[in-house]
Amino acid sequence: MNDPRRAKVAPVVMAHRSQLVYELSTADVEAVCRRTEHALGQVRRRDGESVAAIVDWHPDFAFTHVFHVCMEQMRRLPTYQDFRAYAYNDPLGRCMLGDPALAKVHDVSDTTGIPEKLVREAMRWRVGNAYYSFLREVYTVVQLRHMGLDLRVHPLADALFRVDAWVGSKVVSLRVGNKKFRQGDDAGRKMPPERLLADVQSRFEFATLELPPATKFGSVHLPSLDHLSAAAARLSG
Repeated sequence: MNDPRRAKVAPVVMAHRSQLVYELSTADVEAVCRRTEHALGQVRRRDGESVAAIVDWHPDFAFTHVFHVCMEQMRRLPTYQDFRAYAYNDPLGRCMLGDPALAKVHDVSDTTGIPEKLVREAMRWRVGNAYYSFLREVYTVVQLRHMGLDLRVHPLADALFRVDAWVGSKVVSLRVGNKKFRQGDDAGRKMPPERLLADVQSRFEFATLELPPATKFGSVHLPSLDHLSAAAARLSG
């Protein structure tokens, strides 16, 4: 709230209420996974990861804020085309992502001389992968709730503490094995919740669901029922 860059963020996030995510069924999520257009478009990995200024870029609103707010405002889990329309046409969507993304593309192209088309492709890769990650997390929460766990979620917990979901004092993290970020016990760019919440006096328990990297390009990489059943058993203990 004291960060001038987050002046527009705090009111939106503090007012956010996670509700629709608790009403979705696994069939709802799977239907969106089938209907969504290819979130990465025709972008090749080498192009998508070739613009350093875009690889780790994020707007002042964390991506998790944008996706969750979009979902609650639309009252449905958005396909990628739904989300893109929201980001470029809705006033709040433009404020959170559409306008900052366009401004970043123009700035990077103007200051580096990199062709704007390539910078746009890198931005598509960045946002598209974030969208796939969001769908994966929603599916995990919905499936584990279907298995009887009263999981709770909120984008503020995700953005600040890397808490994908929680039940009581148990924190669950969903990770895709990726040496660039973090895998197993290896440290990476993203600090895990175990470290972020280490000094909290009311101790948390932590459970991590780590998936193997996706093997099929451009599809939603959902956790298997075996992975989720194992996670449910740990969280129920």
